Amino acid sequence: MILTDISNIQGAYTLGNVAGLANITASGDMNLDTDNVVLGAEVSGIELGGAAISGAVTYDTDAEAIGYEGVADVMGVTAYANGDDTDMLQNVGGEYTYSLGGVDLTAGANYNLDTEDFTPTAGISFKF
Repeated sequence: MILTDISNIQGAYTLGNVAGLANITASGDMNLDTDNVVLGAEVSGIELGGAAISGAVTYDTDAEAIGYEGVADVMGVTAYANGDDTDMLQNVGGEYTYSLGGVDLTAGANYNLDTEDFTPTAGISFKF
């Protein structure tokens, strides 16, 4: 087998439990066709009371754009907010997961603050 059409090279490295507070991940993605590079960083594993807090930031070198997302998980509910350097708050949303005998039921919603679009979601997954 000869590989002739590789379009992207990606990599990530995680520093686990930095200073006993959080995990830090650095990542990169280079498109070999356009030479565009996207860099990312994530902080996760932060515990505040009963909430798990995490966040991520990306930088696209061609677009010269920064994007971010903050996430909080509390008692089966995941809430998030995201945006970029031109619009600090674009989307807010959340999802609830309920597990029952190897079946995960999820329900959630996203609200785009710019377009005022509300998008509900529902899902079911099975564990074998």
